[in-house]
Amino acid sequence: MSSPPGTSTWSPPADERPRAPGRFGVRAVLGLVALLVGAVPFLALWLLVQQNWSPLASLDGDVAAELNEVVSRSPLLVSVLRGVTDLGGAGASVLVTTLATLFLLIRQHRRLAAFVAVSGIGLAVLVPLTKFIADRARPVVENPVVDTPSNASFPSGHAMTAVVTWGVLALVVLPLVRRRLRPWLVAGLALLVFVIGFTRLALGVHFVSDVLAGWALGVAWLAITTVAFRGWQHDRHQHSDEPMDPLDVDPAEVPRPAPTHQAALPAGWTTVLRLAGVAVALFATLAGLGLLVTGVLGDTALSRWERSVAGWFVDQRADTLTTVAEAVGTLSGTRAVIAVGLGLAVLSLAVVGSWRPVVFVLTVVLGELLLYFVVGQVVGRLRPEVADLTDGLPTGASWPSGHAGMAVALYGGLAALVIAYAEHRTRWAVLAVPVLLAAAIALSRLYVAAHYPTDVVAGLLLGTVWVLGCAWAFQLGRQQPAEEPVPARSATASI
Repeated sequence: MSSPPGTSTWSPPADERPRAPGRFGVRAVLGLVALLVGAVPFLALWLLVQQNWSPLASLDGDVAAELNEVVSRSPLLVSVLRGVTDLGGAGASVLVTTLATLFLLIRQHRRLAAFVAVSGIGLAVLVPLTKFIADRARPVVENPVVDTPSNASFPSGHAMTAVVTWGVLALVVLPLVRRRLRPWLVAGLALLVFVIGFTRLALGVHFVSDVLAGWALGVAWLAITTVAFRGWQHDRHQHSDEPMDPLDVDPAEVPRPAPTHQAALPAGWTTVLRLAGVAVALFATLAGLGLLVTGVLGDTALSRWERSVAGWFVDQRADTLTTVAEAVGTLSGTRAVIAVGLGLAVLSLAVVGSWRPVVFVLTVVLGELLLYFVVGQVVGRLRPEVADLTDGLPTGASWPSGHAGMAVALYGGLAALVIAYAEHRTRWAVLAVPVLLAAAIALSRLYVAAHYPTDVVAGLLLGTVWVLGCAWAFQLGRQQPAEEPVPARSATASI
């Protein structure tokens, strides 16, 4: 914006301007030092634990014993608790922090990216450091329901990680939420943090004082990075009038998820009908082939050949091959599907600025899972009758191979997004990713005796047809209308 005639705009020399990144880093480091020597709630709990204060010791022991007695009776409850507790683990924290940082960097919100990254790095330092110093033994319960972690018990790393990880995410997205919904967002994430802390008690891996100390330390570190970030903002005279925005982010710098306003479904309900048509045709084909193989061809040369292949892979087993096969199989396992799928969704949203690739990724992953489950229930093929290397797989769901299908769908979805939105002519080389990974994962499923060869072929067919059908229905890469350009970034958005 130009200055009115007769006026001049003065700015301090470059060597006199505030060095914003340096100031933020210095404040964060000083805050971390201050935290280690002055976090009152954490230090108070630590002192009481070291002194073995009887009321707190009794509370710790009683809660651990009583919760273990209740939880150990229900394997289903244990499974639920283990699933929830992972939301406060290091893996979830690294994934959320990394994706948030990359999203903000791609959108050129470097200040917010620095805030997220520094908060995560400080967390990675504080958790092992405080555990090493405290060196408290884990609870000993009568009926352990999970393996006891090898590191120290005090403070709870999951409790602290949950506060910082989900707290940082809440602070970043808060300005995007409608004002009347902001208290609900804060309350929901606070409830999540509380539940994660409770799971650590219920699983018998932490005392009450461990969880309380983890929460206290997490809140203190989050408060320090937030104050440091606000000071960094004010160094540049940026203030926000938004209520419930502790970071005081300038409205021009608030990251907008989908600024293009491009329709998520390019043809509205026609897109849904196209997807439904592909799904029905694919289901009918796979179910029909599965019933043909298991019924009509159940005692033929094909069946005998498949059994011989399963036996041959058993004869080839060795420790090294088994390790490799199990590692390859995890590339299309539950954790990989969540991590890769979420990464594709977030990064494509950042690059494209539209919800369309996000909905595409969700449709590819959830659709493949649904088709695999329904076809498997209809066909009901038993797994190979040889010594397998799997654990907990349903016996009557061999056709089709879910791992092989997901390998093609997930990494094929990655290839589809790159081909659709990248401009370099070498982008087609990305097709090597789903081809090579799908082949490796298919072989690993045969090696561990989870499937017959035709199961794997059916899985590859499922993933290939489904991802191609989704790419066709969503019209990936289609240019958005000229009247909906991506708004230009404000100059104040960069450092």
